[in-house]
Amino acid sequence: MSIYILFYFTFYFTLGASMLYFSQFFSVINISGGQSGLIFAMGSFLAMAFQPVLGYINDKTKKSKEILILITGVLFITLLLMNYINSFIGILILYSLYVIAAFCEMPLMDIISLSTDYAFGKIRLWGSIGFAVGALVSGKVIEIFGSSSFLYLAAVVSIVTGIIILKIPVKVNNSHEDNEKVDIKKLLMNKKYIIFVVVSMLFLGTNNGHNSYFGIYFKEIGGSMALLGTTIFLMTLSEVPFMGLSTRLINKKGVEFVVILAILCLSIRWGIYFLFPKPYVIAGTFLSQGASVGLFFAGANLFIRKIVEKNTLGTAITIFMAAGSLGGMFVQYISGVIIEQYTAIYIYGFFTILAFVALILMFLGERIKE
Repeated sequence: MSIYILFYFTFYFTLGASMLYFSQFFSVINISGGQSGLIFAMGSFLAMAFQPVLGYINDKTKKSKEILILITGVLFITLLLMNYINSFIGILILYSLYVIAAFCEMPLMDIISLSTDYAFGKIRLWGSIGFAVGALVSGKVIEIFGSSSFLYLAAVVSIVTGIIILKIPVKVNNSHEDNEKVDIKKLLMNKKYIIFVVVSMLFLGTNNGHNSYFGIYFKEIGGSMALLGTTIFLMTLSEVPFMGLSTRLINKKGVEFVVILAILCLSIRWGIYFLFPKPYVIAGTFLSQGASVGLFFAGANLFIRKIVEKNTLGTAITIFMAAGSLGGMFVQYISGVIIEQYTAIYIYGFFTILAFVALILMFLGERIKE
C-alpha cells in the first residue's frame, strides 16, 4: 500500500507545486490576461479530448504502467522547457502538453489503484495531502529563488514520481463485460442527469478558473507569496476532514443534501472573495474549500450512481468529467478577458453568479423524478 501512497503524494505534490502558480508566472513573462485565458482554455479543451482517447488505448493495450511512465516523462519535459521558452506560442504548446499529461495520469492511476485490494479512499487521500504540501513548499521556493523556480521543483519531483511508477505492481482487471450494452440514448434522456452535467460545468468550471487565477488575485489584493502558499496548503488540506465527514452526512441526510450543501458553500465562498478582497480574510476562510470542493467530489459520483442505470454508470461519469473540463475551458477564457479589462477581483463576482445558477439548477433537478 505504501508504494501507492507515495505515488499519489509525489504526483499531486508536482501538481500543487506547479498548477496554482502558472498565472503569476505568465504575468511575469509578459503574457497578457487574454492570452493566459486562451492558454488555460486550450489546455482544458485538449485534456478533455485526450482523456477518453488515452483511456481507450489503455483498455486495448493493458499497458497502464508504460503509459504512466510516458506521461510522467512528458510532464517533466514540459516543466523543464517552460524555463527556457517564454514566447506565447511556445508556452501555449508546452502548457497544453502539461495539462494533457496531468489530467490523463489521474484516471489511469485510479484504475490501477482500484484494481488492488486496498481501500481506494485511504490511498487517494494522500493525493490531497501531497497537493497541499506541494503548494506550500512551492510558495516558499518562489519567495526565495524567484518566479520560475517552482518549475524546477515540480520537474524534480516528477522524476521521483516516475521512479515510483517503476516499482508499482500493476494488476488491471477488466471491469466491463464484453456483451454489456450501454444505452446512451436513455442516459441522455435522463433529465435529472443532464441537469447535473450542467451543474458540473458551472461548479467545476469556476473551481478550475479559481485554480488558474488565484495567484494573480491574491497578489493583486496585497498577499505575499509566502501567505499564498500557506493559504493554498490550508485550503487543500481542509478537503481531508470534509471528505471524512461526507460519509456520515450522506448516511444521515442523503447524497443530494451533501451536493446541494457543497454548491451553497461554493456560492458563499466566491461571494466573500468578491466582496471582501483582503489577504487575511481570504486566508481565514480556508475551510470553505473543504466545505465546497471536498464535499462535492465526495458526493458527485455517488449522486450519479443513484440517478442513472448501472450499465450506463461508467459513461455517465466520463461525460460528467468531460463537462467539468468544458466548463473550465469556458470560465478560464472569460476570466482572462475580465482580468485584462478590469481586475482579478471581478472574476469572483462572475464565479458567484455561476455558482448560484448551479444551486438553482440543483433545486430544479430535485423536482424531477429519477
